[in-house]
Amino acid sequence: MQLTKEQEEASGRLLTGDADNRIFWSDNGKIAKFIMGRLSAPSGDDPETIARAFISDNRELFALAADVPERLEVSSIEHDRQGHSHVCLAQFIRDVPVHEGSVQVHINGDGVVTAYKDNRLAEADVDFQPRFSEVNAVHAAMADIGEEQGEKQQSRRCLYRHTDKKVHLAWQVEIVVQHEHGARFYFIDAHDGSVLYRFSESRAIMAQKTYTAKNQQTLPGTLVVQDEQTSTDEVVQAAHNNAKEVYKYYQKTFGRDSYDNQGSPLVSTVHFGQSYNNAYWNSYRKQMVYGDGDGRQWLPLAYALDIVGHEFTHAITSCTARFVYAEQSGALDEAFADFFGVMIASDGEIVDWQMGEGVYTPYRSGDALRDLSDPSRYGLPDHMDSFMHIRPDELPDGEKNDLGWVHYNCGIPCKAAYLTVAGGTHHGITVEGIGREKAEQIYFLGLTEYMRSSTLSRWTFEQARFAALNACRQLYDDQGREYAALKNAWAAVGVGEPAARFAVIDKEVSPSLAIPDNKPQGVSSSIQIEEQGILRELTVVVMINHSYINDLRVRLVSPGGEEVVLHDRTGGEEDDIIEEYRMDNTPDLLKFVGDMVQGEWQLIVADHARLDQGTLASWGLTMAMEKLEQKSLAREVGLELPIPDNSPQGVAGIISVEESGTILHADVTVDISHTWVGDLQLILMDPSGSEMVLHDRSGSSRHDIKKTYSTRTDDVLRQLVGAAMQGDWTLKVSDLAAQDTGILHGWKMEILYS
Repeated sequence: MQLTKEQEEASGRLLTGDADNRIFWSDNGKIAKFIMGRLSAPSGDDPETIARAFISDNRELFALAADVPERLEVSSIEHDRQGHSHVCLAQFIRDVPVHEGSVQVHINGDGVVTAYKDNRLAEADVDFQPRFSEVNAVHAAMADIGEEQGEKQQSRRCLYRHTDKKVHLAWQVEIVVQHEHGARFYFIDAHDGSVLYRFSESRAIMAQKTYTAKNQQTLPGTLVVQDEQTSTDEVVQAAHNNAKEVYKYYQKTFGRDSYDNQGSPLVSTVHFGQSYNNAYWNSYRKQMVYGDGDGRQWLPLAYALDIVGHEFTHAITSCTARFVYAEQSGALDEAFADFFGVMIASDGEIVDWQMGEGVYTPYRSGDALRDLSDPSRYGLPDHMDSFMHIRPDELPDGEKNDLGWVHYNCGIPCKAAYLTVAGGTHHGITVEGIGREKAEQIYFLGLTEYMRSSTLSRWTFEQARFAALNACRQLYDDQGREYAALKNAWAAVGVGEPAARFAVIDKEVSPSLAIPDNKPQGVSSSIQIEEQGILRELTVVVMINHSYINDLRVRLVSPGGEEVVLHDRTGGEEDDIIEEYRMDNTPDLLKFVGDMVQGEWQLIVADHARLDQGTLASWGLTMAMEKLEQKSLAREVGLELPIPDNSPQGVAGIISVEESGTILHADVTVDISHTWVGDLQLILMDPSGSEMVLHDRSGSSRHDIKKTYSTRTDDVLRQLVGAAMQGDWTLKVSDLAAQDTGILHGWKMEILYS
């Protein structure tokens, strides 16, 4: 990858603006395909103005060929519940739309650009004059389908990036195909008439209307019920009720008003066809369609809430990510639909990760269409090692290869989503699950905003992972267990690299300590953490029984001596403190983030006024800790240095540590012969110049010091935990009284570090 001088200067300005800013370049270096961080100053302008200003101010990042006249049109501006705005712009070159050519600018509530995604064409080395006419392109698409089976809906000229990386001038043709119950899209080369790509838009498995097709294949059919009406037809009523439940889920969980967020009617058709074993979302007619099944493989599909949720989610994806329904993109469409189908059908804790189990193979107990927790149970791949490819000379085909095996390869992102929620170990990678509530929010924001597209798009698994990570960064930052869980969940299925290993520590004690009345020194209780790692999240749960909490002051003290006040004489006349202090409701806890967790944590409770009393009943810590890769190092020096009698100058031995790292634990072993150790002072000095007194004229007339001092047992050394180890370490030994002498034979350091 070779950047231009202008790109280097522009990227340098962005990267020096904030230490956390990052730029990801396209393989050829033409485009900064993704940028993240705090990328601009706060602004009170509207989102479009901020987006266009950012693109203009950083135009050198995009190496647009000089002969390419480009314009960008806003295709959507969305505002989410966190106060962020998401601006999507479509690219046109010489007034020709670029298929999948778009720019996304993500802006926080302060008007700061926090993320930028660029999928534009940098150059278009192609003849813009078609030699194969639009009429002929439509005929070519019709011929591929069968003239009597298709009906043209629309067509347009576009620039199309083919799998060979070459840009083609193409005709995008949309044909409604009767037997597929939806549209099929073709990209026909506008120069030679070849079919570059094709795919179907029919996705098979609050105003409201439900129709019956009376076992015909006509849509929408005859209106049976709408809004709050009811029907004696059980299938009609099931479709109607389930659609309402799905709407309520999306509205309550994400604030979304119908599939398009514009309050469009929920249109369902049941009794479609004769013994029809499928359900699908019809993007052309904007409705859900359900067959009755044949009674053996399927019961009426509208009975199943997860299937109704699945099809409704396809409706949402058709308005947001706009997945090309083929290959990886189509598999993602299926995976998102499966994931939210399971979420919708589960109330609270998820005990069933299967799809369609209530209506699939009714005479076979325990069977289902797919299982997100174990895709391989029904023959689906659950890792990229098992990804099912179509042949290089093949195009996606619904009958020959399941449009690029969309209903099979969906098992891979489904497994990643399952691991995000529930955790587990898969292909040697352990994931700490984050639960459904957080996972739902991350995947929904990733789908609807970070994968939003101005055109039908061939999204990849890698891009879906990145969208989820950016949604997580917006919601929960990129330093916590949520971000690590996402990275590890996708890495476990072979997409991307794993995060640093995380662990959750849960400790609670019940000291039942009486809190003395009007004693500011109070009482303290401790929790000892043996694990080694870096703190990323902290929750403190406290239960205090007391008759007047306005007297109380509650403090948490870390092993390093830092202190956070959790409660400070507030609460008026209230009794008892039963509280969960988290980093969101107690921001001062953030000061502990980045510290080592190992050591003694103390809770100190003091009563600062007379007449009331109580008890510290229990308290606990829940920590998300980043595990550290541990290495060990040992350095020893033999000296045989005489220790001068009654000389403060003493003698010193130096150990040099060339390796860099953070100390997790250290042992210092000293070998001294001396006739009266009560004369001696031992000082350890670290590379930063800090001094630690190991021995200070104690021990009286005892002989010799042959001892190991440890960060685990000696308070004076505990400050080394978390410190840098590289540099010169000095042990100084001084005799501070007359008449006795000795020898410093040597000393040794053993360090466990990350």
